[in-house]
Amino acid sequence: MTRFSQNFKNSLFVKIFIAVIVIQTLIILIFGQLNIARVTQFIEDREYEIARKDMLDLKDGYNAKLKQIRSNVFSLFIETNQSESVLEKINQYEGTAMAVDLRRKAEIQQFLQSMAYTDENIHSVLFIRERDGEKFAFIRYFDPSMLPNFQSIITFQPEEFVRIFPLEVPGLEAGTKNNYLTFALKVNDPNSYDLKQQAGTLVVSVSTAFLQKEGDHLRADSIFELKNGNGTVSMSGNSISIPSRSVDIEAAKKDTRNFFVSQVSNSADDMSFTLLISKNQLNENILAMKKNQWLTLMAIIVLNVVIAFYVSRGLSKRVITLTRNMRKYTPGEFVQPIPIQQNDEFTVLEETYNTLIQKLSEFIQKEYVLELKSKDAELQMLQSQVNPHFLSNMLEILRMQAIKENNMSLSDTIYQLSEIFRWNIRNKETLVTLYEELYYVEYYLKLQQFRYPRLQFKIDFPLALQNHRIAKFTVQPIVENIFKHAMNKGKEIDIQIVVVDVQDGIQLTVKDNGKGIKLETLYQIKAKLRMPLSHSSESPSVGLMNVHSRLQLIFGEMYGLDIESQAGEGTAVTIQFPKLER
Repeated sequence: MTRFSQNFKNSLFVKIFIAVIVIQTLIILIFGQLNIARVTQFIEDREYEIARKDMLDLKDGYNAKLKQIRSNVFSLFIETNQSESVLEKINQYEGTAMAVDLRRKAEIQQFLQSMAYTDENIHSVLFIRERDGEKFAFIRYFDPSMLPNFQSIITFQPEEFVRIFPLEVPGLEAGTKNNYLTFALKVNDPNSYDLKQQAGTLVVSVSTAFLQKEGDHLRADSIFELKNGNGTVSMSGNSISIPSRSVDIEAAKKDTRNFFVSQVSNSADDMSFTLLISKNQLNENILAMKKNQWLTLMAIIVLNVVIAFYVSRGLSKRVITLTRNMRKYTPGEFVQPIPIQQNDEFTVLEETYNTLIQKLSEFIQKEYVLELKSKDAELQMLQSQVNPHFLSNMLEILRMQAIKENNMSLSDTIYQLSEIFRWNIRNKETLVTLYEELYYVEYYLKLQQFRYPRLQFKIDFPLALQNHRIAKFTVQPIVENIFKHAMNKGKEIDIQIVVVDVQDGIQLTVKDNGKGIKLETLYQIKAKLRMPLSHSSESPSVGLMNVHSRLQLIFGEMYGLDIESQAGEGTAVTIQFPKLER
């Protein structure tokens, strides 16, 4: 103990540290009073900025919810397992007691229920069919159709698609109220000639509790108001007093002496947001701060001296501990690592020492560990081959059974599927020959012919190019996109794949006679394809961008995809890649 005390007293670091603390304390004492006049304005500016940020957070939360609610309209058009969209089921529902109508009604109800349960703040989901006013609803708590002005809520102007109604509905307890945002969304019939005929109205009522979560860091003395031409709702902190809850918001907006007022209009719709925060608590805090400042400054002086002594003493202990451990270390023997309890400059030395000991121990056992890992990797590789080979063998058994039953069409289809599957297992290379790529694309198209008998396709490429290399799975995702996005129901499908030799490489074009792409969407896709790889994380077409990015990563950014399309006429996707013969 005596030796440690002597080392501590003789430490130059300790002396410098104490001197710095004393000088710092004197500076705080001198300039603290000089800055007191600016403290009030500084704190008010900071509080206003915080209020402004809180307001923008609430606005972003509202817009996120608006976007989420609007996206629900698109789910009405998605086909279910019966190859019918929910909107088609609603249009076909006749209200009879027949089994098909009962099934449709149950499926519609289940869909609305699932939509509501995706968000705990959704209290009701209604769909009102336009032609006869038939209502399909899932009501959890609040039924907006019971409102006296409900008919005006679902009445749209010709170019109006979304209407938002802030509503204050009386609660079960006297004097209480529940706040709701009721979203009315026009749903047009996709099968109409001009796509403008209204099929119905989707009405979603959302509790404003989600805004309370967005602003859960708001103080209790805050009041938040949403207002548009259809209504107003206001919220406030739980511990706000009754007089404050009933404050005249319009008058408070003009009272900048007693309230921080932050207002913003929404660019997405006509909603305006107002946040008011009372200054009473702030003024009391500033007054208390002025009274206690001198007392605090004196306490800081005493506290800094005490802290300087104990911190310096603790740091000296850590230096001595590190030195002692380094001296007694012997390679090959186990040494307990130094416990790290703080995060400062000395932590670097302690972590470096512990890391050095760990790496020396790892080096001694390196060969043993590598051998174990090698055996484990070999075992995992053998296990990973079991399931694919099992499925391949089962496909072959099914094909033999089809041949035995003289079902040659099914046998050919199973064979084609089996060949594609075996190729995926067998070929692990990044690049394959153009012949292989198109060979298995042809098998894929033959499989699709089994599903779509009206499918016609043609693959045309010079045999002189068949041994040139292309990235594996380049063509199939593009062909697969045709069946996902481009097909016209009832129209014969015609797919042309043409390969030509061009001056700076090879050009492969996949052309279809499908629905084509709207001009605005086409511009967006082409803009994404022109982006550098580092900026192309988001894309309107994941399959296209995946192929485009792989081609650029493998062959360089001068290669990749180009796309041309015309709505109703079809789409042509061109793949550019270099000549690279096996």
